[in-house]
Amino acid sequence: MKSLALLDRWLLAAAPLALVACRSSAPATEPTVEPEAAALSDAGQSPGERALVVEGTPSSEEPGLDRTIAPLAEGYARSGKRSYVDDAAYEARLFLQGRGYAGAEVAYEILEEGLARLTVQAGSRFILGAVNVVVEGHSAIPRDDLERYVTGPRTGLFGGGPTLYVARRVASAADAIREDLVALGQLDATARIIDPGPGPDGGPVRVRVEVDPGPLYRVGEVTFALARTAVGLSDETETAALAAIARVVGQLGEQRAFQPRMVNRLRGAIIDALGQRGHPDASAEVSVDVDRRTHCVNLAVVAEPGPYVVLGEVRVEGEVRTRASFLASRMRIRRGDVYDSSKLRESLRGLYRTELFRQVIATLEGEGEMRSVLVDVIERPSVEVYAEPGFGSYELGRLTVGARDRNLMGRGINANAEATVAVRAVRANVSLSDPWFLSRDLIGDLRMDFTLREEPSFTRENRGVGAFVGKEWNARHTTNLGYRFGRSSATDIEAVDEDVLDVQSRVNVAGLIGIQRYDARDALFAPTRGGFAEASLEFALEELGSELEFVRSRLSTAHFKALSEEDVLGVGLRMGVIAPAFDDTTIPLQERFFAGGENSVRSFRESRLGPSDADGEPLGGEAFGTLSVEWRHQLGGAFQSALFADAGYVEAQAEDLFAFDDVRTGVGVGLRYLLPIGPLRVDAAFNPDRRSGEAEWVVHFAIGMPF
Repeated sequence: MKSLALLDRWLLAAAPLALVACRSSAPATEPTVEPEAAALSDAGQSPGERALVVEGTPSSEEPGLDRTIAPLAEGYARSGKRSYVDDAAYEARLFLQGRGYAGAEVAYEILEEGLARLTVQAGSRFILGAVNVVVEGHSAIPRDDLERYVTGPRTGLFGGGPTLYVARRVASAADAIREDLVALGQLDATARIIDPGPGPDGGPVRVRVEVDPGPLYRVGEVTFALARTAVGLSDETETAALAAIARVVGQLGEQRAFQPRMVNRLRGAIIDALGQRGHPDASAEVSVDVDRRTHCVNLAVVAEPGPYVVLGEVRVEGEVRTRASFLASRMRIRRGDVYDSSKLRESLRGLYRTELFRQVIATLEGEGEMRSVLVDVIERPSVEVYAEPGFGSYELGRLTVGARDRNLMGRGINANAEATVAVRAVRANVSLSDPWFLSRDLIGDLRMDFTLREEPSFTRENRGVGAFVGKEWNARHTTNLGYRFGRSSATDIEAVDEDVLDVQSRVNVAGLIGIQRYDARDALFAPTRGGFAEASLEFALEELGSELEFVRSRLSTAHFKALSEEDVLGVGLRMGVIAPAFDDTTIPLQERFFAGGENSVRSFRESRLGPSDADGEPLGGEAFGTLSVEWRHQLGGAFQSALFADAGYVEAQAEDLFAFDDVRTGVGVGLRYLLPIGPLRVDAAFNPDRRSGEAEWVVHFAIGMPF
């Protein structure tokens, strides 16, 4: 089950050496290898009787070193082979040298009764001092970036301390600089690193980087020849090949700087252009002529198209329960088509996008001008039952259980049922999703949902059913349009306000909804670059079955930028507005917006930011906005730290969305531990403009990033 697999991974991440390694406080001794003990180790003992002890590690490096050697310590405990201990000593030495201990040494000894011991002699830790970069001429790599080739990791909790000296990194910097300059077109580049190494006084190590980039080589003449011995060649074929060459050269920019990797790109573009026009066996050779006098690189391209191929049988094989009609609907190639490599790739992508298959491989069978296509597939398990625990500072502990079938009746339909029970909330939903709706590249969704949640000033209940049609334009852009009918209510109302008392507390809400989504993040749970945006627009009208008429819009967006290997800057923005329409003048409490909490302005408790009654009970509003800026730093292993600043507001009236009359703020620090289902997060936020009844500090516990 999914829950058991997740539990195993959590335990491994949380305590990598709990069973297979321990740390001794005994003083270090001279390392020796006892032959009898080594023989016992090589022969092997039962698991659980062997352990790996580490002595002498600087306390600040213990967690990182333990994580580094954890797999090797586990291997030794399991097999008893001395090679695992030898490898652990080697990896430990590399780890310490990478942390600034230039003279670190690690020895090992294997004792009786299956005990192996690593003895660490870390020595002094060295800091990188001034880096003097000298460049003769113009470099394609900026001067500041050249300095980073020799810099190691930074010290300090948030990476704000001195830079560590890593001898291995400094030693390899010259080759790395030269390789990168050559890749950017400076073929004669040279680099030299002057590294005096650690001094006897233990002071900062000063390094000099000398770079002679040399001239920038440009692409000169590009010639092309196409053999015309194959059947099916035409002027259009040659035109397509020339267009492919022009695209590759055009990507070099106005300078047309020669890049060695363009040779393979050029070869691939020619083969693909011919493959899209019936030539699956096309080949191409690119000859490179470097003129050192003019600093030009001339290219000669010769292509051999091979036979012109028409497709015969197209068949799918493998142990599959998916119906043949559904498989055929995702394919873009048919019997009698001229071979087209782009359509074949699109067909394979179409099968992969269904998420039904672990492997999809296409093979062209036969020889000559008529060939068959065999698509060999391996299906994923389609039925899954799962349980996922969770926690939030407001809802407290929660458990989600569910079951899904990704291939209902072999038609590729995704059926899902899920329920969540928390201390302050209950949720349930059932959905059916057809990824080939109406035999087109559309996604049809039917959803039923129920929510019961205890809010700070009332209890919210929502239940409804909706039908949506979606379109995935590409891997990043998705559009959904649909209709939802539901019933919402507010009970146990503690907020006292004339508007709250005058409006219905139980209403039918029905409307048309449009959602546009963009997602270019590099990871779902802990992104380091890219962005996300989702905008929705909803019209609730009496003609559609709604007792409440309004227009509601929401916007949620976030962008992430990697500042270094350890640091990520994230910015998140959320806004929303709900405006009564026609005869309605007030929005019920359960349909209003609230702010404050673990995923909002974190210096406030759940929903406590914004308008409130005389007793401080939140009333919500018709408009809101929140902005968060967060700097995330990788501490090592699965741990991250964060510095953040939040700002937000809630307005009683929709027309005041951009009034910014009462913006509240918060600043704070956080600690995260990355789990497979998202980070376990602790955030402590300070309220710099605290008012009566508000807490100066608020601490939130949650699973998942705030944005």
